Amino acid sequence: MSVVRREARRRWAVVAAMLGALVAIPLVVAFAPVDAPRIAPGELRERMLAAAEGPYQGYAESRGSVVLPDLPQLGDAAALFGGTTSLRAWHAGPDAWRVAVLDPVGEKDYFRTASAAFTWDYGRNLWTETAGEPAVRPPQASDLVPPELARRLLRDAGAGAALSARPARRVAGIAAPGLRVVPADPETTIGAIDVWADPRSGLPLEVDVGGAFTTRFLEVSTDPPAADVLQPRAAGSSGFASSTQSEITSSLNSVARANLPATLAGRNRVPGPLSALGAYGAGLSRFFVVAVPGRLGERTLAALRDAGGEPLASGTGYLVRSAVLNIVVTRSGRRTYLVAGFVAADRLTAAAGELR
Repeated sequence: MSVVRREARRRWAVVAAMLGALVAIPLVVAFAPVDAPRIAPGELRERMLAAAEGPYQGYAESRGSVVLPDLPQLGDAAALFGGTTSLRAWHAGPDAWRVAVLDPVGEKDYFRTASAAFTWDYGRNLWTETAGEPAVRPPQASDLVPPELARRLLRDAGAGAALSARPARRVAGIAAPGLRVVPADPETTIGAIDVWADPRSGLPLEVDVGGAFTTRFLEVSTDPPAADVLQPRAAGSSGFASSTQSEITSSLNSVARANLPATLAGRNRVPGPLSALGAYGAGLSRFFVVAVPGRLGERTLAALRDAGGEPLASGTGYLVRSAVLNIVVTRSGRRTYLVAGFVAADRLTAAAGELR
């Protein structure tokens, strides 16, 4: 064998070894044991709830396999819970935060100040201001930031939920202890919630909801964000729309013109200002009812049918099941009702039967 050929083989062997090492490094990191402090499950839960209200900033990514029909009443929920969403979050406190949804062609930003909520839609070059606290709103991207989602789920799971430790894992470069929460309510479709947190601050870093939905930080810091990042500033060339929560409530009530019952399927209605939208029950098995007027109701019923919904036994509606969220749409006279929640389908179909 010539010297040249031996040198060529030696160079290729070195290249192959380097490539093998590069491929192996992520696998070694992924499966290497993570040494994180041991924190009692109850204490870790309390730390998480406290830290979710405090300062943090970072880049997060959510991934969901919850397939939902594209319904106007659900806002962007179908896209948020059924795909991948990239988020940049800045959080100083409950009334001072900003979340940006990033995509290849632009972004959409959500702001919260002490007096109002703002939305900046890059694609439409439009700012929207809504003064006051919302009586109700569809899910939005800001709900998917790990600390916010963890706070809501840990709170709604209730004091009777079973807590246990989960193996630690590395999240955003942090060796994070884990917590499993099993709700005590047997009717919720959420069987378990897994959360991993920063052991020093308690900040939730990753949340997994029954294997159907996961959100996690890729980069994170507990440093307070700069004040100017949290200030909504509309350019002179941007469109601007403004309203108040009381105006929205009045408009919804006048359009829907429906009075939902005080109880449904054995659950009491949660008091609220909207006559055509109600929440029933408590915790993770709470379900929601929307009275949908006119042609919008007809389109909603058709959307569930076209999404492969199961016909109800009564023949007046459809049921769509997913890993955690179930939805029923039923028709009664000229009125259409949408019933949805993280609750067993039998409970929702019973509620739909009573509405008919």
